Amino acid sequence: MSTLQKLVLGAFIACLIGLGLFLALVSTHLRQKVATLELRQQETQSALAEKNRELERERERATNAEVAVAAQEAKARKNPTEVLKLRGEVGRLQRENTTMGATNAISKATATPEARRMLREMQKGGMAVIYNSFAQSAKLSPEQKGKLNDLLADHIMDGLGYITTALRDKLPSDQVEASFAPLKAELERQIEELIGADGLTQYQGYTKNLLAAISAEQFKGMMTGSDTERNEKSTQLRKALEDALQTELINAGLPADYQAVPMLNLANIASEELSERSLKLMDSIYQRASASAGSFLSTEELAKFQDFRGLAMTNSRGALSMNRVMMAPISN
Repeated sequence: MSTLQKLVLGAFIACLIGLGLFLALVSTHLRQKVATLELRQQETQSALAEKNRELERERERATNAEVAVAAQEAKARKNPTEVLKLRGEVGRLQRENTTMGATNAISKATATPEARRMLREMQKGGMAVIYNSFAQSAKLSPEQKGKLNDLLADHIMDGLGYITTALRDKLPSDQVEASFAPLKAELERQIEELIGADGLTQYQGYTKNLLAAISAEQFKGMMTGSDTERNEKSTQLRKALEDALQTELINAGLPADYQAVPMLNLANIASEELSERSLKLMDSIYQRASASAGSFLSTEELAKFQDFRGLAMTNSRGALSMNRVMMAPISN
């Protein structure tokens, strides 16, 4: 795999597993890892832009060559053999141009089995971090935990194909949602098979409330007071966020099991309309929770939470947009 492929792939991985806001969980060590990966993501954005420019240049060269060959054909019409040869070249260049136009940056970066395995393993690692608390609370065995992480990683990898198809065909938002529904249903069927009906119910509850759990845990580091006081306030904030989620889902007419973390809802990458709806929902959840948090957060902490909200919106919108660019056909 080339260095450029690794850089592009690294940028994609960093976005897809939600770095920027949603992987800085509990430990200082993990936060340091996330900071390092965020820095790497910033450094690779320029490499990604260059990769896209390179693909555009290749496509332009193919188009120019096609035009030149067609011009030669016009001049050589008196020679049937030469005409057939040139027509064959025109056909080859047209096919090459069409293929190049339908190619996206991530498919170029994951064209080899090695690159695809790397992407899957990184997704598995990201899911292991996000679902570690669930595995502990559900008392999963090491084998069950490993299989769960495999299922979640495979779910993401399968979703990539749905995203690229939706972006290529410019599917409307309702069709995008409909196309992802069977993928989600199959994942839940496999999880139930792995950990039983009760385990699936626990998984669904944990997944639904990820925004509240991760946001409260992250914001805890910005709170004042002793460890005990911060833990208590974090618990209260999590409850406020969960309550706000329930209310805002009803207000938005969304299903009770809707995934409120924008980057963990793959349909948001496939549809800009769904992306904006998800971001608006997240913002409403934060605003509603903030309005009820005055009873346990100080004025200073409430101000910090507004900054936190703004950063979450910026990071999530940027990550969704970057993934959409990498997975859309170059010709778009």
